[in-house]
Amino acid sequence: MQQAHETSPTPRALPARGSAASIPSSPSDYDRGAIEELGRAPTVESARLFKNAAQRRNLSREDLALVRAAREAIKQRAHSIAALVERVECLSLTADECSVLRPPYGRAKHLPSPDRPYVYLAVHTGQGGVSVTPVWAATVGGNVVMSTVENRIKARATALDPMVALSVPAGIGSQISFEVGGFVRQSPDPERKLIRTLAEMYSTRKIGEQTDGNYTSWDQRERNERIQLEVLAYHVRNELGDEPVSRSAPYVQALAPRYSNDSLPQSSGRSGHDSFWGPDENYTEDEPELREARDELVILGMARQATENKYRSLTATYGHLACFGHQGLLRCRQIGFDVIDVKEEARIAFLVDKRDCDVLRRNPAAAMSAAKYRSGSVWLQSQGLIQLHDDPGPVREAIRRLESRYNRVHHRLALDLSSCERTPGDYVLATLSHQRLSSRYREAERSLRSAIL
Repeated sequence: MQQAHETSPTPRALPARGSAASIPSSPSDYDRGAIEELGRAPTVESARLFKNAAQRRNLSREDLALVRAAREAIKQRAHSIAALVERVECLSLTADECSVLRPPYGRAKHLPSPDRPYVYLAVHTGQGGVSVTPVWAATVGGNVVMSTVENRIKARATALDPMVALSVPAGIGSQISFEVGGFVRQSPDPERKLIRTLAEMYSTRKIGEQTDGNYTSWDQRERNERIQLEVLAYHVRNELGDEPVSRSAPYVQALAPRYSNDSLPQSSGRSGHDSFWGPDENYTEDEPELREARDELVILGMARQATENKYRSLTATYGHLACFGHQGLLRCRQIGFDVIDVKEEARIAFLVDKRDCDVLRRNPAAAMSAAKYRSGSVWLQSQGLIQLHDDPGPVREAIRRLESRYNRVHHRLALDLSSCERTPGDYVLATLSHQRLSSRYREAERSLRSAIL
């Protein structure tokens, strides 16, 4: 794995916690110009480029010219960011943090799910919107590395706004995790070395496949360039031990918030609320794996009760929620969640510390992603707006259900946007309204529908 990246320049790394060297604390100890440029909030022009460069079918000649111009502008922006990152000092992950993404016991492959670690990558999609998805990942030189394809959401978003957040659990069902905030540096991977290495770590070959893991078919049909995403941390919140431990680079306070009052997402842009797909009725109950393959409640570890308009827990699947924190920077936190009906809408529900309510009211945009307990290749994302409910009755019921589902105290399951450890406080119930759902099955159907149109 290391050999595939030896030619990549490595940014200057700040020492990890416990190192004998000290982290610079004076504002003059970092490159102000580079930080100002990297930390600059995206403009309306960035949102236009993000939209214009999206993958679409059946374009006119004029639209195709717009797409090509947008993609070229995004590629140039990615090159500029890579040069700026070279001038920035970053935090290196500790050995314990790197070990979370390393196959255990000296193995070449990760253990099967739910012990297989997926990194949840949260990106800013422009004008206060967020997206979060699980990805394969590894560590190189104390940084998290991932692979994506040119023009995908992850590639476009990180080229236009390099500031991202990661939630890194030790497994789908694991209680321990750590959070990273950092800059993304893109670099081309034309020979697909990284994705093949990751496929060897995460997947099991099938009969007749070549030696590049499960990505043989991708090699044959991908026309766009593979890109390596390397995350250079400026903030790490480590929750691998009994108490959270945070460390930050000295320039964090100089980074601009990713939203402003005139660019907040409005609910008018999300007039609908997607319902969760149920079992695939094309298959009988004698074929449970095929029948449940696209059941989105099962992905969330939930099932609808037959006699009541309520839901019960199947597995203690954790969610990973992306939103904006107190400084206006992207956060991605592991949370416990439930599914409840609000105004005849099935919504994802979770607890929020009252001390974080004001920041969520300023920008309610959020996204939560979860991977299926048995198969991490099956995932679901819900993007929406956070709605807060402070009625004591529903809050008490939510606490009871969450503690029963996860067998943990509720303050360990709530959304906590603090930068360091704080004493447990009072909580309110939050739900995701105006949700737009996406999953591998929904995306396949949307692609099929667009091809027909």
